[in-house]
Amino acid sequence: MRRLLPPVSPWGLLWLTVVWVLLWGSLNVLNLLGGLLVALLVLVLFPLPRVDLHLRVRPLGLLVLLGRFLVDLVRASVEVAWLSVRPGPVATGVVMDLQLATDDPLLQTLTAEMVSLVPGSVVVELDPGSRVLTLHALNVRTRHQAEQVRHKVRAQEARVLRALHPDPASVLDPRRHRNGSRGAGPETTTTQEAP
Repeated sequence: MRRLLPPVSPWGLLWLTVVWVLLWGSLNVLNLLGGLLVALLVLVLFPLPRVDLHLRVRPLGLLVLLGRFLVDLVRASVEVAWLSVRPGPVATGVVMDLQLATDDPLLQTLTAEMVSLVPGSVVVELDPGSRVLTLHALNVRTRHQAEQVRHKVRAQEARVLRALHPDPASVLDPRRHRNGSRGAGPETTTTQEAP
């Protein structure tokens, strides 16, 4: 019987039971037993794949990551607010592809989410296999401005890697890129459009 049923995480069982009790709004024996039964049923019928996290949290790197993210968030919010009320031409946007440094899908996703949460940029697509991040950036008119956006995204990824990657130097070492071992393709701006 044990081979037929997937293993049940006690933390998952506890968490789903707590959610069940909170949804019903009262703690009593019937709600608790019903929550345990529903949680067990959900975990057995819809098992989640095991996620192996290969992360090493560095407190100083995490502090730098979160602090810089908050600064970028405030600065970009002010810039986008000004773009929406200033007189003059309508701000244009550009869609560009960027090659990420890491192969780790979780760190790629964290980078994409942090980039997308900053106003003025929206992640259109992330292909973990090829490490290509497709991004829409607001108010980009020149190649120099596009390079500035690329630099900001690369800097954000570097902060994520320095905060969470087990060996960030191995990924961020520029000699790996020069030797061509990463297989990085050219980065191009694919489309220009108005928002």
